[in-house]
Amino acid sequence: MVKSGLATITNLHDMKLPTLSCFFSLLLLFFAACSSEVDVTQPSLADEDGEEEQKEIVYNIPEGFELEILFSPQESNQGSWVSLAEGENGTFYSSDQNGDLYQFKIPPVGSVLDSTQVDSIDLDIGHAQGLLWAFNSLYVSVNDRWEDSDGEQLTENGSGVYRLQDTDGDGELDKITPLIRLEGDGEHGPHSLVLAPDGESIYLIAGNHTDIPENVAKNSRLPNNWDEDNLFPPFLDARGHANHVKAPGGWIARFDPDGKSWELIAAGFRNPFDMAFNEAGELFAFDSDMEWDIGMPWYRPIRVCHVTSGAEFGWRTGSGKWPDYYPDNLPAVVNLGQGSPTAVLMGKQLDFPARYRNGLFVFDWSFGTAYFVDLQEDGSTYSGQVEEFFSGTPLPLTDAIAGSDGALYFATGGRKLESHLYRLRHTGPRDGEAKLIASEGTSEARELRRQLEQYHGKASASAIPTIWEQLNNADRFIRYAARIALEHQPFASWKSKLSAEKDTDRIIQSSIAAARKDETSAKPLITQKLLGLDWAGLSERQQKDYLRAIELLAIRLGLPKSAEQAEFINKLSSKLPSGDYQLDRELTQILIAFGDASATDKGLALLEKHTSEKSSTHPQMLSAEVSNRSEQYGKTIMAVLENMPPTEAIFYGTLLSHAEKGWSEPAWERYFNWFYDGMNAKGGMSFKPFLENIRRTAMKQVPDSLQAYYEELSGIYQPGADLMNLPQPEGPGAEYNSSDISRILRDGLEDEDNEYKGKIETGRNIYSAALCGTCHRMLGEGGSSGPDLTQLHTRFKRNEIITAIFSPNDEISDQYANTLLHLKDGKRTAGKIVSETDDKIILLPNPFDPTFRTEINKADVASRELSPVSPMPPNLLNRLNKEEIIDLFAFILAGGDEEHYYYGGTKGLEEKEKD
Repeated sequence: MVKSGLATITNLHDMKLPTLSCFFSLLLLFFAACSSEVDVTQPSLADEDGEEEQKEIVYNIPEGFELEILFSPQESNQGSWVSLAEGENGTFYSSDQNGDLYQFKIPPVGSVLDSTQVDSIDLDIGHAQGLLWAFNSLYVSVNDRWEDSDGEQLTENGSGVYRLQDTDGDGELDKITPLIRLEGDGEHGPHSLVLAPDGESIYLIAGNHTDIPENVAKNSRLPNNWDEDNLFPPFLDARGHANHVKAPGGWIARFDPDGKSWELIAAGFRNPFDMAFNEAGELFAFDSDMEWDIGMPWYRPIRVCHVTSGAEFGWRTGSGKWPDYYPDNLPAVVNLGQGSPTAVLMGKQLDFPARYRNGLFVFDWSFGTAYFVDLQEDGSTYSGQVEEFFSGTPLPLTDAIAGSDGALYFATGGRKLESHLYRLRHTGPRDGEAKLIASEGTSEARELRRQLEQYHGKASASAIPTIWEQLNNADRFIRYAARIALEHQPFASWKSKLSAEKDTDRIIQSSIAAARKDETSAKPLITQKLLGLDWAGLSERQQKDYLRAIELLAIRLGLPKSAEQAEFINKLSSKLPSGDYQLDRELTQILIAFGDASATDKGLALLEKHTSEKSSTHPQMLSAEVSNRSEQYGKTIMAVLENMPPTEAIFYGTLLSHAEKGWSEPAWERYFNWFYDGMNAKGGMSFKPFLENIRRTAMKQVPDSLQAYYEELSGIYQPGADLMNLPQPEGPGAEYNSSDISRILRDGLEDEDNEYKGKIETGRNIYSAALCGTCHRMLGEGGSSGPDLTQLHTRFKRNEIITAIFSPNDEISDQYANTLLHLKDGKRTAGKIVSETDDKIILLPNPFDPTFRTEINKADVASRELSPVSPMPPNLLNRLNKEEIIDLFAFILAGGDEEHYYYGGTKGLEEKEKD
């Protein structure tokens, strides 16, 4: 027995093991202390000199549970696993993110898997991010590029859904049946599959880089009249991410076992990876955040969504994301902060204590945390309370399933990281059966909502009275279901009802429906009905819905006539400010759009008020303790927590950039002076570039003679402007390879007889000289066209960092990839898409100069795809001498922290001693 921390590590086999890796694969971890914290040294692949590096994982497991490490696929070159499924007779299936499918039998308690027991499936298919055993078949959601940049086919079985079958009954899958081809791949491509509660169909979930196939879109429960629906053009991500992606974003569809019949269920997600049904047959999905938006008013945290029929969740690219109070989308059940959502499963399938069996487990890759969401019925929907279930550092959680034995099986890995298969079992006493106790009226509310959902995608004149009646239901989800049902009915069949209607909610909701149907003939009627409503007689919620109805009238059907605009201004101008931040946002937007000159001064007053008060309506942020589990996002979150940007002020700074009336030199002075302080705030990687793009847009309203003055007053964000002034390496360099660098670092950083004693100033200068800071952030400073490097050392081994530097094309995250445009004349051009109009694409081709842009005519573009060539140039180390390489890596491995032991401090000593 070897004790470590509060847990016990037991050697299961009394036998000699030839390697540390084999020994590790035979370890069983027993966790029995409440929130036990356990350190485990994990073996890893040898570096190029044959030396093994070790990485420690610290687990936090709840009381009464036992965790087993069953297998490490990378030990036997079986990839980094991202999806799991259980088939018949205890057969499990898994997939490498970038490789094969595998099958194996789960070992009994007290045993582990040997690599000889894990078999590759002998079919030309893999790269699965979703696996499901159903209908005596293995369904596979493949996420893989069909063609290369030259249009050459890469695979016979690219992104799409496939059915694998055993046709001769020998226990081996031998037939592939393609069910649907999907255009989209990468981290925002097609993902998981789940079986419908009735066992008759399958659900697929896909990220926002996955096009909705035509045969799916035309058979949709969400009316396929979706659009961006923003009153002003959104500011696209300043770093180019998802700028080409239009409504409706990520989506969920249902299909029959043969893949012949498809139906779109819901959309408006960013990048949900997984979903699950509860005991009542209600669907829940776990959607991702855009971490680069942290600090911006449109930032949305990772969230659990109750996915009802025809649901829209309002993701739009850039600043165009809808707030959750808009009535044309649905809110989250719970917000969880920051992360990278992966697996979702319901506790009903697990042999866990009763309190867990009615809730939802959701998994986060970035921060290595599994959460439990205690769901509570709330009318026809749900509310929830979130608690941390277990965590590990580092523990990049990918997929999780409930085994037929009631245990929780989960995998770690992804992005070629070290991968492991685990089993988590409850070993404490059973505490009875879980019973879902419905609150009074909830069952009736859910049934009413479902009754309305029968008309999603179905026209029925006889249903209109029922639909119409529920447009004013107090339950938001019922009201939403009624409006979606109404949008599926011809406008002519309910126009007379809108004309005669006196009820406030029915007028507002039916006006929204008519506008969204793009019924131009309805514009005079909608305008008349909305102008006829008395503001004072509306509840606060109705006021927000009313303002959104006015916005959709203008967005979908065009601005009202001048006289009608004046009536709306007269009706609304005196209501600003209202004292409610949501109402103030919408009032200001409408008044600016309708040309109310006084709205500019009122907007400036709100900008200054929220700046001085540091008003932040920012959604939930992770705690410092959880943030520290991630090297990529943790430091950014910590910086935001310490100096939260005034998000409400940023909203008005953004909105005022569109104002064309009400400006004067004193007003411009107040406005542009605000940007100077804004550039010193902390936020996500797109925070400052977003502010710069907003400032540039506003500058278009300024006379040419005054622009230089306001440019200087506001402060220009140009991270590439000082490139020529960067320190230069002394050299001489050499034609290094990765083995050379490994040897240099081993001798320079690990030699106990020649301990490294550097100066952080030297490391910082070399970091700049090597151009790292031009594209990467360190401690909140630097460029943003590449990943944050502050805590790179906590997740990646040194040899992995070296490989990434020498072979940057091997693994390119979607978030950092360039877009490759194939032009009709045969030429190609690549870069980040920073903005896009109906006829132009604006590219940022040079990551070292974010001010240089290239304009491409859309008519000249034949096709586009993510570029297989990394924006990061190779051989960046070849300009450095050996001492400079050592100084550079010391700085990176220390995370730029002057208190690290490399620089005479104490940080990192504990980890060093454990090694």
